[in-house]
Amino acid sequence: MKPWDSYDAYLFDIDGTLLHCTDAVHYFAFCDALTAIAGRPLNLDGVATQGNVDPAILRDAFTLAQVPESTWLPRLPEACDRMCAQVARNRASFQIEVLPAVREVLIHLRAKGKLLGVATGNLREIGRAKLAHCDLLDFFDFGGFSDGHMTRAAIFAAAAVQARQLTHSKATICVLGDTPADIQAARANSLDVIAVATGIFSCEVLEAEGPSRLVRNLAELANESIFPVGVARGVDFDGRFPQ
Repeated sequence: MKPWDSYDAYLFDIDGTLLHCTDAVHYFAFCDALTAIAGRPLNLDGVATQGNVDPAILRDAFTLAQVPESTWLPRLPEACDRMCAQVARNRASFQIEVLPAVREVLIHLRAKGKLLGVATGNLREIGRAKLAHCDLLDFFDFGGFSDGHMTRAAIFAAAAVQARQLTHSKATICVLGDTPADIQAARANSLDVIAVATGIFSCEVLEAEGPSRLVRNLAELANESIFPVGVARGVDFDGRFPQ
């Protein structure tokens, strides 16, 4: 692939790529919405969430619990709205860590005049709340969120359209994500993708999906292009200079 910082636009996944959430705010928002629609207590036990998207996670949970589609599908927008409201009410309980060298990479790309966006399985208001909590929201010009989408590939497609509308029709776009689903969705849209092993998936699992490039974390990219030659090797792998 071309040098990592030479694309016109970038699409960043949120959870596992930019941020690591250790709270259960998002999880309990799912449980609240599922329970409200089903009329009985439901949770996400047995539902695959990594690399999935919020509306599809709701669908899968309802299906696993044998809630009829005729019950939940007409109320899916209501369930999504309820999730967003629940997260908004409980955002003071967020416990979110910004992952290594994220700020350095975003600052670097901004300084080079690049267009930055997110492409995430989060619903818009939930993803934006997480980024705002960590003072990262203002780095991004636009976003591809899961509102109205059941697949990550569809989210990436919509985000790529936005990126080209904001730049030009032949804009080069690079995706950064931490799951096999991110790689697959990027490939489905003919986009280059840098896999970042800061989520739950190992380098070996990510490499098997054939990303354009694989890094352990964003500090590897930062060390290449941001820090001066002769200094980069003295940077801790969390992207900070040692004391």
